[in-house]
Amino acid sequence: MADSVQVASSSVLLRTGAGQLVGVVITCSSTAALATFYNNTAGSGTKIFEAHVSTDQPLIIFFSDRFALFFTTGLYLSLAANLTATVWWREL
Repeated sequence: MADSVQVASSSVLLRTGAGQLVGVVITCSSTAALATFYNNTAGSGTKIFEAHVSTDQPLIIFFSDRFALFFTTGLYLSLAANLTATVWWREL
């Protein structure tokens, strides 16, 4: 089992295969926007987490092991153009 981190400024496939989403920090440079995580290798299918991010403060969430979000197919992040995300996940 390995932990990984990636910084993204556009939509991206973060992982193929099973794992857990363990943390996210998302900042917004202009008008409020949406970030969506999918249990998939593309920006469609089952949503596992979605958040509206405003410009006044970043979204910061770290899940405890008990509440970390599972994915089986892959972890895909769909980001609006004005968002930047740092994402932590664990491979299973």
